[in-house]
Amino acid sequence: MANIELAVYNLLETFYKYSGKEGDALKLNQKELTALLQQELPSIVQDAVLPSIDTNGDGEVDFEEFISFINENTTTKWDRYVRALLTGKRNTKLEVKTATEKAMAVLIKTFQKYAGREGNPLCLENRELRDLVRLEMPTIYKCFQSNRKGSADILRMLDTDGNGKVDFKEFMSFLAKFAVAVDMSVVHSVETKNS
Repeated sequence: MANIELAVYNLLETFYKYSGKEGDALKLNQKELTALLQQELPSIVQDAVLPSIDTNGDGEVDFEEFISFINENTTTKWDRYVRALLTGKRNTKLEVKTATEKAMAVLIKTFQKYAGREGNPLCLENRELRDLVRLEMPTIYKCFQSNRKGSADILRMLDTDGNGKVDFKEFMSFLAKFAVAVDMSVVHSVETKNS
């Protein structure tokens, strides 16, 4: 499996490893969220509590809220990482202690690997994006492969500010949607089997 898809599946596994130990199997309560943060995300400031992650206010965190939290924190890690590189710190490393942090680092490193091959090292140009999706997200690439303008369609879909490039925040927004779609298909297949 490709790196990005594997990272998304690791994030799914992390969520479901902690959810449902006390109640709803598809959500994290405060105790489950605290355990997840302490065990899986020790490098993230631990003042991230249920109210700040529970955007719909139902007292629990579903996968979409969790992946939004991961998206926000991965983008913050990217910003710090790039800032360190831009200030001349060549040996800048991402803090990685757990599989979840490794998944976040994979997203950053994979974006960095493709960005800047044709210009701006902070954005993906059309060809860079196509190569990234083709090699690192083959499941999605197959969806666009039948269309001759496939990579241009991907670029248009991800380029929310319309500048013809995909920055890291736009990329992470796309990955969050992909993760939610994968989660929905997994939950649907489990519900179908249990019916």
